[in-house]
Amino acid sequence: MLYREKIGLQLQAARKDKKMSQSEAANCIGIDRSIVSKIETGRYTGSLKIYECYLASMGYALTIETEEPQQTDFDTLSELFKDD
Repeated sequence: MLYREKIGLQLQAARKDKKMSQSEAANCIGIDRSIVSKIETGRYTGSLKIYECYLASMGYALTIETEEPQQTDFDTLSELFKDD
C-alpha cells in the first residue's frame, strides 16, 4: 500500500470520527467533494496547498522525514533465490 493510500485511510477515519460526510468536509475548506474522495483513496495528485488544508482540517500536519534505504544481506538474498 502506498503512503498516500495509508494517509487517505487515516483521514477518512478522522472525518468519520467527526461524523462528517465528504461533502461537509469539503465545504469546510472550500473544495469539491470529489477532491476529498481522491485524497481519501490515495489518488489525489493536485495542489499541495489543498492537501495541507484537508490534513489540517482533520487535525493533521504534513511533515517529512528521511527514509533509510532497505538493504538486503547475503543470507536474505540466498533465501530469496534458493534453488530447490
